[in-house]
Amino acid sequence: MSIFIKGEDRILSIGFEGVFYPIGCLSDNSFSESSEMLDTTTRESNGWATAQAVKQNYNISFNGLQINTTVSGGDTSKFSYDTLKQIKRNREKIRWKIQGTQVPSIDYGFCTINEISESTPVNEFITFTGNLLGFGQPFFAASANDPVFVQFEDNDLQILQNNDNYIYR
Repeated sequence: MSIFIKGEDRILSIGFEGVFYPIGCLSDNSFSESSEMLDTTTRESNGWATAQAVKQNYNISFNGLQINTTVSGGDTSKFSYDTLKQIKRNREKIRWKIQGTQVPSIDYGFCTINEISESTPVNEFITFTGNLLGFGQPFFAASANDPVFVQFEDNDLQILQNNDNYIYR
């Protein structure tokens, strides 16, 4: 029998100064990959078109209810529109991960925020949407104990955890 998992189990978090912060009050986040294809044909295909992937990319879109995460009294354990718009305006390359508890696998990588917006309807909660544009290849770990899981990056130095040891590259 199949077990269905609700979306709230796979939470998008942003890495900042060695700590991952969940995006607060997410209503959804989605991960999509695509490839640019080069049309080809070979003798073996008898004139039938074939294709070769030449460039791949990914995006992570998200939506949520806005909360205060920066002003006095705000919830500094999460990131929301106020923090994310500053990261976007500063053009920072950031770390991201999507991880759950029922499905403990981790998708992670680096990105920039290429879109962020808010909607302020009268008599309703303020919402925000954003998009993360992937930087390089996304990675996958079966769990936080997977042999290689990127912990943090300092400029061009990546520090990877390998069980109890650390690998520097």
